[in-house]
Amino acid sequence: MLVGGKATKRSKLSPNVNKLAKKTMEVTKLVLQARLKIHVIDAEWRMYDVSPGELEELLGVFPNVKTYITLAARRRDVDQLLSLYIPVIEEFGNAGLCVVAGNKAYLDEDETSQSAYKSIKKVLHQLSGRVSSILLGVEGIEKKLDYVIETYSDVTPFFLYDEEKLNLVEKCAERGFECAIYVPYAIDKPLTNVVRALAEYALRRKWLRERLIEMGYRIPPTFNSINVPPKFAEVLEKAVSRLSIYGTKNEVVGKIRELRSYGVSMLVGLPIFDTPDQVLALGECIRRA
Repeated sequence: MLVGGKATKRSKLSPNVNKLAKKTMEVTKLVLQARLKIHVIDAEWRMYDVSPGELEELLGVFPNVKTYITLAARRRDVDQLLSLYIPVIEEFGNAGLCVVAGNKAYLDEDETSQSAYKSIKKVLHQLSGRVSSILLGVEGIEKKLDYVIETYSDVTPFFLYDEEKLNLVEKCAERGFECAIYVPYAIDKPLTNVVRALAEYALRRKWLRERLIEMGYRIPPTFNSINVPPKFAEVLEKAVSRLSIYGTKNEVVGKIRELRSYGVSMLVGLPIFDTPDQVLALGECIRRA
């Protein structure tokens, strides 16, 4: 059975950080209403961290939703964060950690310079025997993934959706490991809107930037959909198609079934348009798949 979940970027919930706790509660309630089992709170800037007290309240109010706090292993205060989160997670059975190297957009220069593999390994060593629900973001440590998942039995490899790299998920699943996947998605939304919304996400991919540069295009620091050259737009649309799932409900159900065939056991969807109808629609599509 495929377990479904939602990813949440707290920066999108409210510009007022004082309202984040209430907004996060509302989103978790929606996750429950959508009959999803997992809620992954993404790592972003420090101001959007979930406090231990907030996490305790969240887990107590929603015992049937497993909440994962994403932890950037390269953050300089990662040891302090672990000391705060681990006791709460040990106390509640519906919590876990999602360990990632950390997106450089949310890290300073010194943090970015740290080894992704060494930072993640250090965190996993501290979690070993204490936290049994760990999603491990594989981005940046692909070459060391085999060693990590064989050494730390509580780890579930967590892949970013890339249609052309699903064979990596399949190989991992064939070896008996549970595999999770993080998928930006949109259901019943116009393709032009999807491409516009996901353009900067796609343009962070090295292979796409190199392709566009080869074609003679300059990569803008921020994407502006106005006056985009037709060939640039065509390549960008193909990249968005490769990196996300979108379409009608039937088309999305078909994509989810395809992921199951590759051995995916947990799907965490990031709604490109973070509205209640999109979360409820994802829950429906996963149940149909």
